[in-house]
Amino acid sequence: MMAGIGEATIESVQELQPLREAIASCIEQLGKQDQFIIDALNSEMISLQELGERLGVTKTHAWRLRNVAYERLQLILSQHPVIRERLGFDDETDNSGF
Repeated sequence: MMAGIGEATIESVQELQPLREAIASCIEQLGKQDQFIIDALNSEMISLQELGERLGVTKTHAWRLRNVAYERLQLILSQHPVIRERLGFDDETDNSGF
């Protein structure tokens, strides 16, 4: 969907479907614990305190585990062709700052 100058772009559910599928595919590539962490924080919207309780670790350790899970997801996302195209990366671009 094309927007005119100064207009916001609104994408349909159909236009966003390939992106959603790519993100889901990337999440599925994570280990079970990382998947659990990302799902619990994003879908269930639990706190780090509750995440720690569910994992049997301190809140601080849950924070570290969250950071590691998101770093792993970021790496996987940065390598997916649909995500790269969406963000305008080309094959020669260094995406270390993703």
